[in-house]
Amino acid sequence: MKQLTPRQQEILDFLTGFIEKNSYPPTIRETAKAFSISVKGAYDHIKALEKKGVIKLQENRSRALEIVSKKESDDSVTEVPLLGTIAAGNPILAEENWKGSVRVPVEYARTGTCFALRVQGDSMRDAGIRSGDLAIIEQRPTAENGEIVAALIEDSATLKRFFRENNRIRLQAENPDYAPIYTQDVRILGKLKAILRSY
Repeated sequence: MKQLTPRQQEILDFLTGFIEKNSYPPTIRETAKAFSISVKGAYDHIKALEKKGVIKLQENRSRALEIVSKKESDDSVTEVPLLGTIAAGNPILAEENWKGSVRVPVEYARTGTCFALRVQGDSMRDAGIRSGDLAIIEQRPTAENGEIVAALIEDSATLKRFFRENNRIRLQAENPDYAPIYTQDVRILGKLKAILRSY
């Protein structure tokens, strides 16, 4: 999609807002009035938006204008499943684990199958990971020492730093208030790729 000029963006925002409010698009005359420009000026802007592929027009009808959903067709965004509590017996991406999906920048999911987990608690706060953050996890069954992983212990997924020791695995929190978890029975779900936070 070609870059819009600031004025074209303003007009697109007006069209989108008008449609959201009224459930139908404005006429070219209404658009011209909103921007205090001539009908011809408004028509030219709308034709330019059509040319750039952000709206569709049906000729010879006054309110036949449709916003082309970006559906992030700029290919910069993809959807990954948001998983809830993960039971040990189920495959990670089993339907019963899904709590919906989240949109993430495509570079986070480029290397393989990814999923998202909602972080609970503050055990990883010193790694900059807060409760409520979305952890984007690249699915894989193994990890290197020092990597932050999503691991399944019994029936719950946890986000910790992974260390392989002599005859056990140490899952280390990044908060001195939490003791390390030592275990021999752990399933690595994947490696942390990114943290997304809403403010």
